[in-house]
Amino acid sequence: MTDQDREGDKDEGRSPGPVLFWLTPSDRIEWTSEGEVLFPGETLSRHLFRSLRAQVGDRFLFVDPDQPGQRRWARVEGVTPPRLTLSEISQGTPVRRQTFDLAVALLKGEGWEDLVEPAAILGVRRLVPLLADRSQLRWSSAVLEKKRERLMAKVREASQLSGRADRMEIADPVTLPELLSKIPDKESLLFCDTIAPTVGLREALGKLGSASSVAAIGPEGGWSGRERALVEEFGKKGGALHRVSLGPLVLPGRLAPVVVASLLSQEGAGGERREGS
Repeated sequence: MTDQDREGDKDEGRSPGPVLFWLTPSDRIEWTSEGEVLFPGETLSRHLFRSLRAQVGDRFLFVDPDQPGQRRWARVEGVTPPRLTLSEISQGTPVRRQTFDLAVALLKGEGWEDLVEPAAILGVRRLVPLLADRSQLRWSSAVLEKKRERLMAKVREASQLSGRADRMEIADPVTLPELLSKIPDKESLLFCDTIAPTVGLREALGKLGSASSVAAIGPEGGWSGRERALVEEFGKKGGALHRVSLGPLVLPGRLAPVVVASLLSQEGAGGERREGS
């Protein structure tokens, strides 16, 4: 948050609600005699004026997730019809953060879908459904497409509540060989495993620097011998491989991804503080 953001917090007339609202294609922006005016769509209007009871003079922060570096204050100028004037908050060059993807083996029931909200809050760049040999569930791209609108609504809500300006991507389901083939040369693979030899996750993070990474988390039944051999081959061919342990206890499938994302998020935030100091 910038100094200008903090100053805005002190102004009277700001209503409680999400830290940051996302602008969507259903929200219309026009230049009028009042300046840049936002005419909110049905979804945003319902949330602002029915749920939050917004009144004239209330102020909220807005961002276009496709342009996350450009934030705006919006002041309510009219309730019927709803309209808000926009004023841009000047932003400096965005500080580079460590970015990471999370590839998680599909879980039974709604276990995998329950990861969407914490992953978005913790800064995951891309959440990947992983079709491991021992996955408890098998999704095709067609199955995911049927769920995508609902899952992206979860991403939007979680991001707004946490103040995240950019949009987490939900990738198509892939097998481990497909995942390995798509990792760019400059990115590292954090292969989470329970079988030695491994290093602690924090130790591995200390070696990453500012490089992006992909953390792969297997099913509750564990990685197969075939998958471990594929990962070893990935490393032998020059891939940046870190085989990591999450500690002496075996974490359940719902918890392990959250632990990994939390540690990666803290590492990225630490890098941001160091760079900005």
